[in-house]
Amino acid sequence: MSATPAGRPEARTELVRASGAGRTDSMEELLRGTCPACEVAIGDAHRDDCDVAECLATGRKRMWCRAQPDTAGHDCGRADWTGRWPAHRECREFGWHVRWDTEARRFVRCGPDVEGSGPDLSRLYEHARWDQAARRWVRRRAVLFSRAIRGDRATLEELTKAAQHWCAEQGYEVVGEHVGARGWREAVADVDEGKADVVVVPSVERLGFGKRVFERVAAVRRAGGDVAGPGVRVGADGRLVAGSTGEM
Repeated sequence: MSATPAGRPEARTELVRASGAGRTDSMEELLRGTCPACEVAIGDAHRDDCDVAECLATGRKRMWCRAQPDTAGHDCGRADWTGRWPAHRECREFGWHVRWDTEARRFVRCGPDVEGSGPDLSRLYEHARWDQAARRWVRRRAVLFSRAIRGDRATLEELTKAAQHWCAEQGYEVVGEHVGARGWREAVADVDEGKADVVVVPSVERLGFGKRVFERVAAVRRAGGDVAGPGVRVGADGRLVAGSTGEM
């Protein structure tokens, strides 16, 4: 099984990748009578080794669960073939598709109306969250946080607008904005109470300096959320693996 640069298995096998791309007109809404991988009929459960079947606990492909030590062996639930590809509906709904750029020799983002495009499942897995009760992917909810720094050249209002623009590009749904020390506590509380999934900061400096940065990232992780933003990237272990030291 091939892996992504982050070391995760590819979201789809060659079979799924080939079948997932194509025209995105009304024909795509037609039901397919049998699963293209394990060939079970609509309403029947996928075979355990099916490359199309999703995990009802994580929303990802079951083959991903089998490949990861932290998910291997958990109960993925019974997934029936519905006649439609799992997660493709959400990608179309969010406008998250990709197409192959022959000149650049890589996949580039595009809208679902582009001929020959396919669902961007990698983006979906990174920027959406699985609603287990609804059994579908939904947009991740973001709260914005920033703080004033002495000698600012950029105002908080400008930073907030830039962070909002970044969230729109990523596909996050902005549900709140907080500023300052009290605002930070409110941002963490939003995550802890299940109102938000990610705290977005315009830069590492706006999160804090030195030890405070790691403490704040850890606080959000303990609450069950993530920290992200332009030039800000936190690894799966909660450590800051990339961060811009310049202002936006």
